Amino acid sequence: MKWLYLFLYEIKHALIKIRRHGILCLSSAMAVFVSVFLVSICLIVGLHVDSFSHNIESDVRIHVVLQTDIDQSQIEEIQNQIQAISNVDTIEFSSKDEELELMIQEKGEAFELYRGENNPLANAFFVTVKDGSQIEKTAQEIENMEVVSSCVYGGSSVTQLMEMLQKIRKVGYGTAILLIFLSIYLIYNTIRTTIYSQQSEIAIMRTVGATQSFIKIPFELQGIFIGLLGSGLTYFLIYFGYQKVYEILDGNLFIRLLSLIKPGDLYHQIGWIILLLGIGIGWLASSMAVSKYVRKNR
Repeated sequence: MKWLYLFLYEIKHALIKIRRHGILCLSSAMAVFVSVFLVSICLIVGLHVDSFSHNIESDVRIHVVLQTDIDQSQIEEIQNQIQAISNVDTIEFSSKDEELELMIQEKGEAFELYRGENNPLANAFFVTVKDGSQIEKTAQEIENMEVVSSCVYGGSSVTQLMEMLQKIRKVGYGTAILLIFLSIYLIYNTIRTTIYSQQSEIAIMRTVGATQSFIKIPFELQGIFIGLLGSGLTYFLIYFGYQKVYEILDGNLFIRLLSLIKPGDLYHQIGWIILLLGIGIGWLASSMAVSKYVRKNR
């Protein structure tokens, strides 16, 4: 009961500090809001880049065309050889008749004349890979097999797109980290200002025997409340803003491969991150500020 009473007292004392220094606390909360909002945008971009990359990897397949003289009895052995390549995920066999039907769909009805014994095409495989960034290397490894006539996967444009998405993700996460440090610095300065304005009060508390933790906790709680307010505003804006953007774009960023994450899934992924980030930033900044002051004036 004693610890509960002390904790409630510390909360009450923190709320009093917030009321006394409302303008400073509000400015800190706005700093948290702006910083956490920008961090959230970077996280959303990073999550979408991951989603886009996964969609592209799952949709892009290597079309492995075999030599025309390959006998049907050799198909299973060739499939096992391709499956043994480390980056290969799944293999789907496509007979020369199925290849012709695909060509008819793509090129037109003129190729219907080649149905039956006149079919000049060869058997093939459609290969999916585990790591899309290594698709060029995997395709080259398959094409080096003597039984393979050619491999087609989309060329360098696919790998360039994957590399570009990876760079965007790294820039987004790097920017998020910088913004976190910036917000910590801003709140640190605000809490330090409020501490200096209460030097006499802190001195009296030290004189009557208050411990360092008893002095520090109200300031740390103040930082947590500021962080919670800023992150709460961020979550509110993201919640309604992303839903509107999703509806305007009809769930896709131009094409199906660049499909947006569903709002419910996005909120589940970043909602708790936003709240914990705001609380963590507020607590860390205030803890650093008050700890430095207490050590300096010990």
